[in-house]
Amino acid sequence: GGLEDDEQVFFGATVTYCDSKGVERTISIVGQDEVDPPRGRISWISPVARALTKAREGDVVTLRTPAGIEELEIIALRYVALPV
Repeated sequence: GGLEDDEQVFFGATVTYCDSKGVERTISIVGQDEVDPPRGRISWISPVARALTKAREGDVVTLRTPAGIEELEIIALRYVALPV
């Protein structure tokens, strides 16, 4: 695999993940001033973004929520320019 296989989730990443209920979601990690939850844009300091940071495609990360611990499996990771 090339470098792309080794990409990690950081600020600016668009991540597709599957939650423990099997629901697929795609989010983009953005700055506080660009947050737009209906469009899947979440703050880099939000719990989900922090759980995903530094993970790689195929990884399973742990998200602690008020409802308990949830496992998120990263299905896809890419860096794309977001439409304004």
